[in-house]
Amino acid sequence: MAEPEGLSFPCDYPVKAMVRTEQGAHESVMDAMARQAIFSKDDDVSVRLSRNGSYKSITITVRVHSRAHLEAIYQDLRALDSVVMTL
Repeated sequence: MAEPEGLSFPCDYPVKAMVRTEQGAHESVMDAMARQAIFSKDDDVSVRLSRNGSYKSITITVRVHSRAHLEAIYQDLRALDSVVMTL
């Protein structure tokens, strides 16, 4: 994974996961992120439904300490069956 231009660690970084709107999908993303970083469910999480309601975009802004930390976060998210794409 290439380091985004201008990114220096530690920093706050918005991690986005697109999931199917199936039971437990949101919770599995939240659990995976909680294993990797500390965040406030009220302040650091935003959710949007797709136009047809089949997918949900979950963005969680977390404090990332290194490139390896960021890669570990994305690896955990991609391992979830309900995650279709990460950004």
